[in-house]
Amino acid sequence: FPRPTHPRTFGVFFFCAMAGQIRYRSTRGGSSGLTFEQAVFEGLAPDGGLMVPDMVPDVSKTFKSWSKLSFADLAFEIASLFCSADEIPHADLREILSRSYKSFTHPEIVPSVKVGDMYIMELFHGPTFAFKDVALQALGNIYE
Repeated sequence: FPRPTHPRTFGVFFFCAMAGQIRYRSTRGGSSGLTFEQAVFEGLAPDGGLMVPDMVPDVSKTFKSWSKLSFADLAFEIASLFCSADEIPHADLREILSRSYKSFTHPEIVPSVKVGDMYIMELFHGPTFAFKDVALQALGNIYE
């Protein structure tokens, strides 16, 4: 994949255009072929592994168009690649993600600040001031 030039796209350049239905598998090989819903509700795999997608979608033709999106809209674009509309309708997924980041204290949710010649993402603007808020606020709302 080409290295992104805009700091906002750094965290998503690996998630690069739409692919087919993604399935999930255990990092230890004991489970495979799970849907997004099955993987989320499984939590840890029975073999103790983490559930990961079996592929990373190619978004190399679309990721540059995401650079001006709000954080919630960017999260939707990425999450919708990993969760089919049959499992969570897109309108519902968009609402879940929008609600997930309303409690963050910075208007950009996860701002990138320039430090010297690099950009650093501030992951501490969530309700518990910890990096985990970025993922777990959304996960908690998906469980509802």
